[in-house]
Amino acid sequence: MSETTRSKQRLSDVVAQTLQDEILGLAVGERLPTEAELAERFEVSRTVVREATRLLVQRGLVAVSPGRGMTVAAVDGSVIAEQYGLLLRLSEGSFEQLMELRLVLELEMAALAAARRTDDHLAELTRLNERLQAADPSTSEFLDADLAFHEQIAQASGNPFFLLVMRPVNDYLSDSYSAGAGYPSEAGHTVQEHLEIAQAIAAGDPARARFAAENHLRRIVRHRATLTSSRQRE
Repeated sequence: MSETTRSKQRLSDVVAQTLQDEILGLAVGERLPTEAELAERFEVSRTVVREATRLLVQRGLVAVSPGRGMTVAAVDGSVIAEQYGLLLRLSEGSFEQLMELRLVLELEMAALAAARRTDDHLAELTRLNERLQAADPSTSEFLDADLAFHEQIAQASGNPFFLLVMRPVNDYLSDSYSAGAGYPSEAGHTVQEHLEIAQAIAAGDPARARFAAENHLRRIVRHRATLTSSRQRE
């Protein structure tokens, strides 16, 4: 790599970091200076500004669109979640190891939800369970309601990092379960176990919520050969 290229990378990093510090204090949707204005401000070439912009887009901090230029994006962790989802698909980890991760996370997630849930959270958990009960287990509607229930528990926990982790995990599980012909046969257990988890959260009982979540997840581990495709079991 040439000295010029290394210099450009260092400059773009400096510009990106400076802009990042400023962006964190701005409102979502606020427009940032143009490429020409940034080049003049930092006394760098437009190439350096474009590279800095690319870095900010990768970090999920800005959006670039025709006519509006660069604007502040909502920081929702979607970029990190996307990368995490790719890592799950590319890794050599097994379904059982993914379930180990869920056991570590979701038991405490359910316990925290029981302690911190709001009326809105409880209403959404009820709605999702009603949707689950009404759906045909062989359709995507049932699977979507199943996974959305777990994301809502993450939401109710009051910890945004749980939701950041759960979304890509659920995307991975959606692919695994969709390819497994036996997933619908476990529907009755899923409905009942979700009801028990929701009831424990509604009761504000962390220990009971933790127990209900563990019972649900360990049943999935026991029946994983039924739930997932042969590809996922290899």
